[in-house]
Amino acid sequence: MSLNESQQRAVAVAVRQLEERLGRIEDIIERDESGALFHRSRPNWSRDETERVGAILAELRATIASVAEAHELPAEERDPGREIAGLLRVSWESLAEVDSRRLRSYGRVDPGLRVTLDPALERMMALVSAMEEIAVGVGAEDDAPPEVGCP
Repeated sequence: MSLNESQQRAVAVAVRQLEERLGRIEDIIERDESGALFHRSRPNWSRDETERVGAILAELRATIASVAEAHELPAEERDPGREIAGLLRVSWESLAEVDSRRLRSYGRVDPGLRVTLDPALERMMALVSAMEEIAVGVGAEDDAPPEVGCP
């Protein structure tokens, strides 16, 4: 049995999305968060449940490959730089929203935050912007990267 072009495209999108989500699930399960300060998420599964999930993931991937081959589903090449840049843009905006001037909407602001918080936020924003430029391919390759560390 064969798919027409529209059917093939619809099946390819659904299968690609599943494959992408499986990758995200595997990232969550296998993520090493030993250095994470504010965000840690590990499934609270038994060893048996973890093994079962691993087996299901493997079977899903095998089935995806089988469907892709049987129905000649086209692979899609994507530039991860665009997704990375989008994540960084949102992060930059979130950082910009919490400088000492904007924190006034949450109550009285300690004047010392202009010295302790604002420079750190500005540095993080500069680093995020530099990474975003790399992600989207802006700037010359021989540009010096921003120095990493405290300002």
